[in-house]
Amino acid sequence: MKRAMTLALAVTIGLLGLVLAQGRTVTLLWSGAITGPTSDVGGPYAAGIEDYCRYANEQRLIPNVTLNCIVRDDQYQNPNTQRILEEALDRSKPAIYLGYSTGAMLQLKPLIQEVKLPTIPASAHIGLIDPPNNQYFFLPVSSYSEQVVALMEYINRSEKNARIALVVNPSPFGRAVVDHARRAAQRLGQTIVDVREVGGGNLDNTALLRALDAAGAQYIIHQNVAGPVANILKDAKRLGLDRKIKQMGAVYTGGSDLIRLAGDAAEGYLWASSYYTLDENTPGIALQRQLATRYNRSADILNSTNYTAGMLAAAIAIEAMKRAAQRFSGRIDNDTVYQSIIGMNGPNAFKPGFAVSTKAGIEIDFTRSEQTGAEGLRVLEVRGGKFVPITDPFTSALFRQVRNP
Repeated sequence: MKRAMTLALAVTIGLLGLVLAQGRTVTLLWSGAITGPTSDVGGPYAAGIEDYCRYANEQRLIPNVTLNCIVRDDQYQNPNTQRILEEALDRSKPAIYLGYSTGAMLQLKPLIQEVKLPTIPASAHIGLIDPPNNQYFFLPVSSYSEQVVALMEYINRSEKNARIALVVNPSPFGRAVVDHARRAAQRLGQTIVDVREVGGGNLDNTALLRALDAAGAQYIIHQNVAGPVANILKDAKRLGLDRKIKQMGAVYTGGSDLIRLAGDAAEGYLWASSYYTLDENTPGIALQRQLATRYNRSADILNSTNYTAGMLAAAIAIEAMKRAAQRFSGRIDNDTVYQSIIGMNGPNAFKPGFAVSTKAGIEIDFTRSEQTGAEGLRVLEVRGGKFVPITDPFTSALFRQVRNP
């Protein structure tokens, strides 16, 4: 399946120059970690892009345009990502780019600004939409930092002066939240007792957990992917520390992937996410079920929030292209797609039904200065082997106070 995906799809909604959308083929390119670190996110994410693209072609979502979808495995290696993008710029002059990892996207910011390439990354690092070189990045959902600060606010509702440990991936992706969490802790009267970096080879976390317990940690907040978090949850249960230290995390730590990997050790885990769950009846989730069946995806892919995330990224990109063709007499290029994205607001907001919103009738809401689409998030908890929402959608007021020093 990986080889088929590599040959099949992704997202740099590319067009050859100033193309009139009249019976033309448009290339979509995506590269991400189908293998290597964070591939438990990248594999389902790529599948979501591939399937939504196939659906768009079958339904002719962009009249007279066929999408040529290509997915590349960059193995979570920044040089691979840069090479793949530069090749696409040389060959097809893409009108929009769907990126992946935090490190690669930060590295590519100057190039993306230089070529004025609208970019929708899988990474939700707030630094991508902070100056400099931020004009062309658009985050589909709330940032990692907002998710972590929102969890700290949630803790503060019932536990004042909490003692918190951060356990993060050893990468720019993992470290993205640390400074904002420290600032939030100062405002809330909380203490960050330790910050640890943990990758995917953490098969025995006894020393880590005992050290955090000795430091007085009452809570662990994870910024990682599901695999390392699942191993820590299982070890905490084995050591009896699951009753002493409450664990929670940002969007890529949770979902059905975590429950599948951690089993009953995931019970009680708290998760900050902007996405609907597979148990909810929304147009996006209904389409996800339909396409997973149509394209013979496994149950693990169907249930993955990362599959949902890939579909949302592709949906935003393809909708922007469709609107560009409609608004600019068939012309699809960097400029018209950019104008279409920043016009997705108010009565023209995009509502595919994959992500929660704090505004009635609005889901994806971009402007020139607001580069986060679905700003709402919820806290969910594992109860009886499923993630169940325990808050309504909200935005973090505190994050907006600590976003910039």
